[in-house]
Amino acid sequence: MDRLKRPSGEQSAHFHFTAAKSSGNEVLKVRNATIGYAPDEPMAGPIDFTVNKGERIGIVGPNGVGKSTLLKSILGRIPFLQGDAVLGANVQPGYYDQDQASLNPKNTVLEEVWQEHPTTPEKDIRSALAAFLLGAGDVEKTVASLSGGQKARLLMTKLAMDHDNFLILDEPTNHLDINSKEVLEQALEDFNGTVLFVSHDRYFINSLADRLVVLSPAGSEIVLGNWDYYQEKQQEATNPEQANNTGVFGTTTTQKQTTNSQGAADYAAAKADQKAQRKLQRRVDAAEKTIEDLEAQKQAILDEMALPENATAAVKLQDMQKDVDAIDAKLTDAEAEWEAAGIALEDSEQ
Repeated sequence: MDRLKRPSGEQSAHFHFTAAKSSGNEVLKVRNATIGYAPDEPMAGPIDFTVNKGERIGIVGPNGVGKSTLLKSILGRIPFLQGDAVLGANVQPGYYDQDQASLNPKNTVLEEVWQEHPTTPEKDIRSALAAFLLGAGDVEKTVASLSGGQKARLLMTKLAMDHDNFLILDEPTNHLDINSKEVLEQALEDFNGTVLFVSHDRYFINSLADRLVVLSPAGSEIVLGNWDYYQEKQQEATNPEQANNTGVFGTTTTQKQTTNSQGAADYAAAKADQKAQRKLQRRVDAAEKTIEDLEAQKQAILDEMALPENATAAVKLQDMQKDVDAIDAKLTDAEAEWEAAGIALEDSEQ
């Protein structure tokens, strides 16, 4: 098979989330909750769990058990059949709806964001949309004409611009391509707030979740680990009598579990390596940007020093030379940082 070169100029989203203010340590407490749409037909309950500041908690369970309903009940959009959910001090929740129902199909992309942020300059809104790969050719389109992936990125743009400190996400990776999923994953890892999410994407859950809330019609179970850890515990609970028995191919269940654990560990190590490489790449990029800015500042001063009217202004020239010397010192530090980050990045890729 002939190998093709990777296409050049491929765009990638580069968004991030930031919280405008910090929340209290206890972000959410769900107590003795039952969810559903009719008292005689509950979907799941009792549900009990607490979300603390800085955690990334995934909600998992079979289809139809009410995962999305739980999120909407927490937000007060659907009443609990029993129990309640209490938000902590200074908590500002932001919601991503997989149904994309909050979008107005008649608005243009620009109008959809601008209506919620009317005081934000248009260029800043366009820049925010561009970070989510909604460029100049998209902002005048109507929401109704967008693809599912474009609508998802539009919702993410609105969510990022709200700067909430508690993100509640319902299937956030639906409609996103692989690159956008990876950027979203990194943005949520770097987020300085708290995340509660529903997802069927086991890779996304493995990468992001600190712990899981497992829903079933009988209620909730807390798992202190990611998806792979939960699956291992499920296997142990399902086949306890086979824990030390030899299987068909001469492999014990204990050996299989060890293999599964090693696979999970290898996956986690690979993700950690990728995360470290992305951080190093950001260091390299930041250092390059600093060097570029400093060199531009230096050149501007040198150009001003060369002007004829400054040729005899000795005191002014001395002050400008001091500025140049100060910039040169900063350039030395920035170049050292760029070199150190570049070497570390190369070592991590070997």
